[in-house]
Amino acid sequence: MSLDETSKIAGMAARTSVPLARRTLGQLVAISIFWFAINFHWAAVGVLLVPSQVIGLLFREAPGATLAARAAWTNSHAGLAQALVVAPGLIVALIANPFFGLLSDRTPGRTGRRRPYILGGTAVNVVGLLVMAFAPVAFIVGGSGNALPLSLFVLMAGLMVVQLTNNCAAAPFHALLPDTVPVEQRGVASGIMGLAYWLGTIGGSLAPTLTGFNSANLLNGTQSFARYQQGIALAYIIVAVVIVIMAVFTFILVHERPWQKALMPAEQRTEEQGTSRQLLMTILAVVLVVGVALLLIHIIPGLSFDSGSLSVIQLIGVSIAGYGAMRAFRFSPRRNPDFSWVVLTRMLVMMGVYIVQNFLVLYMQNVAHAPNPQAATTQFLIFLTLSATLSTAFAGWASDRLGRKRMVYISGTFMAVVGVAFVLAPYLLPGYVLQLALGAALVFGLGFGAYISVDWALVADVLPSEATFARDMGVWNIALTLPQVLAVVFGGWLLALGASIHQSSLGYTLLFVWFVVFCALGTVTVRFIRGVKR
Repeated sequence: MSLDETSKIAGMAARTSVPLARRTLGQLVAISIFWFAINFHWAAVGVLLVPSQVIGLLFREAPGATLAARAAWTNSHAGLAQALVVAPGLIVALIANPFFGLLSDRTPGRTGRRRPYILGGTAVNVVGLLVMAFAPVAFIVGGSGNALPLSLFVLMAGLMVVQLTNNCAAAPFHALLPDTVPVEQRGVASGIMGLAYWLGTIGGSLAPTLTGFNSANLLNGTQSFARYQQGIALAYIIVAVVIVIMAVFTFILVHERPWQKALMPAEQRTEEQGTSRQLLMTILAVVLVVGVALLLIHIIPGLSFDSGSLSVIQLIGVSIAGYGAMRAFRFSPRRNPDFSWVVLTRMLVMMGVYIVQNFLVLYMQNVAHAPNPQAATTQFLIFLTLSATLSTAFAGWASDRLGRKRMVYISGTFMAVVGVAFVLAPYLLPGYVLQLALGAALVFGLGFGAYISVDWALVADVLPSEATFARDMGVWNIALTLPQVLAVVFGGWLLALGASIHQSSLGYTLLFVWFVVFCALGTVTVRFIRGVKR
């Protein structure tokens, strides 16, 4: 295949100086192993550990003379508290991911542009994990009745550090596939990435449950807080060990082409200076607007720091951060329409996924009434992963032959059907919600596994320029990060709405209604990607 043909198929504006050699199966696996680590990390931290910590910290601050009263208070405030802890870190990730992608694009060295960031970012990531594991408990007051205690803010600060440093490693990593894999192998490489995603997800969901903490037992008094916290801390240590090992393996096994920084034209220097200024202005704007909003809540009578005001502040903050990051990194739907449609497609699908995933532990506890919500969540993820592994292995290969778009259409249909089942389950089969959820996980896994497999290949086909692979992959990753922020805020508001009218199950029903809507929209938008024919 000639260089011109490769560029046309990939949809890239700039051409590679040297054609990429075909990769062996072992080399494709080596490129994917840090994707296993990233998803192991976030399956454990984001899906299980942070929600469980929020429950534990709130329970220690809960007022009431009985366990039942304290448990009810904890459950009614968990959605708001989780939004408080998670959203600021995701705003950091919105800016950090494309920023570190840009830095790695311009970092010369014989070890390559990506691997030094993977190793360095992971090292500091571990520090943030240890802060999250051990620091919040030092600030517990006990029985204060404060729904937003200092311990939650300490957990939030630790998570912000983790988001910053994890994205320092993840953004350059995302560019390894288009950097090193030729176009004709990207479907297979994307399939292996998909397998790494699911294996990391199942590993990260299993590890915390093996350490023995159980929020249901904590709330009913059969597990002490000390034992509960010990299990959480041990799970964080396991996560830290896994990501360090995988980062070292990636540094050793993946071989990048040496890259030396050429003399940069004046126009390009000016562009990068403009990017830096825009990022700085974005950060200052977020801090200023959020600070003013908090001040107004404090001084204006009648305003209070509750779920409503918190949701508004977080939405304002993420809107400013998202808009600023897109502008800073020259995201232009008019100039790069295909890339823009891929970004929007991913954003919609992941919005649907995260509006459910962020609150899965709470769903298992309050709707499915699982005896052990953490274990039930892990079972859900295991069933999902088993079916996703099958569809992922097939979809990456099939997308090279049948087309990327067709695989997205199929996957979106599977996911939407599962959402409808979750909407109806509490009303049609109220005694079998847990069993239905575990069965639905198998069907959902078939759809989402196929989508994840094709996702990497789809974006690699439409990246605008080789010179800015990591920067553009960072913009693409905003389509993963932005939905996490919006979903936790929007989902927390839906749950608070249900709690306010004493219909907690209604909030979870609305989560799944919106899941169906977002998956359907994400499936439709892929048809507008003209650079990918089928």
